[in-house]
Amino acid sequence: MKETRSGLVLLFLLLISSLGSARAAHSDTNAQLKAAHTTVGINNKIDEQFVTGHVIFLGDTTINKSLLNGTGMVSNQQQMTVEVTEGPLKGKRFAITNELGDNPAYNVVVKPGSDVVLSVVTESGAKPEVNISDYNRAPVIYGLGLIFLAVFLFFGGKHGLKSLAGLVSSVLLIAFVLLPLSLSGFSPLLAAVLICLASTTASMLFIAGFSKKALAAVIGTVGGVIVAGIAAQIVIQMAPLTGLSSEEAQILRGSMIGQPLSFFSGLLAAGMLIGALGVIMDVGVSIASAVSEVAKTGQVLTASELYESGMNVGRDIMGTMTNTLILAYTGSALPLLLLASQTPSAKLLNLDLVATEIASALSGSLGLVCTIPLTAFAASKLMSAKKLAN
Repeated sequence: MKETRSGLVLLFLLLISSLGSARAAHSDTNAQLKAAHTTVGINNKIDEQFVTGHVIFLGDTTINKSLLNGTGMVSNQQQMTVEVTEGPLKGKRFAITNELGDNPAYNVVVKPGSDVVLSVVTESGAKPEVNISDYNRAPVIYGLGLIFLAVFLFFGGKHGLKSLAGLVSSVLLIAFVLLPLSLSGFSPLLAAVLICLASTTASMLFIAGFSKKALAAVIGTVGGVIVAGIAAQIVIQMAPLTGLSSEEAQILRGSMIGQPLSFFSGLLAAGMLIGALGVIMDVGVSIASAVSEVAKTGQVLTASELYESGMNVGRDIMGTMTNTLILAYTGSALPLLLLASQTPSAKLLNLDLVATEIASALSGSLGLVCTIPLTAFAASKLMSAKKLAN
């Protein structure tokens, strides 16, 4: 289950990039997939284009003495020749200098034959200035995505194809509804709630069709999402959490200066909802499917008996699914945990970044736990008749 969710996250990123949803100015990742133009400056005189390139020759590495003498910072310079492999400059070669500082997070270490993303800056028709922007990771990501799709469809068969259709619908909703609405200043939390409702309904219909099982799963999932959303909003308001603890949020604030702080706290709550939705849907459809199968055994069971059966299944998966959600947030925050281990506990829990991660995990887990009785109750009421419509 965990591996499938990781694969779905990968597929989500592939689909959303191919749909061109990330049009924001600070995205270098999308520039690796397709040439993108960014115009800055007065009268649009400066044009920056991101294109793929290939390292042809790598020369000696020397220390940047002017930077060392001026600031004391140690930086190495690589002399190299690169060839542009797409766009108007395709086939042209440029001799450039690649700067390697003391922070490996910002270094692009290459060798002859490496594929890279190049930043091509031109000003008023002058000779373009070419620099290395990042690694060209797109071919590897696409390759892994294709392998995942092949394995997913091979083992999932027709049911896997339906699940994939549900995923695509969720991606489309996020790419063409949630992101544009949020960028236009619409409440991210309200937009996320609407997306969760639509995504849940579409996914369940693709997976279970028009059936009592799908209806029960939708009712339980929506109820769990509402609980998670209320919990997230309460802790954001009472803690309080600003939604500006991450570097990405700070960059976004710089490009959306006119937005009030409440917009970013709403964006944080929206992220909590979207992050928990997948696991909550897993629980909802699992409980609904279990109750449906029990009801089809031929025994005439009362709603109370079906509810108890659903709760028994729910109790078995409650621990593992909550564990999955907590570990998902923990895995994405390992550097933060290592940093936190060196921080006094009195200060640790009060850090905005740490409190945000904990609130995200706990609010999602609360919604997940509440999904179990809600789904079991809805399924038992819908499926207690002797003959089922599904």
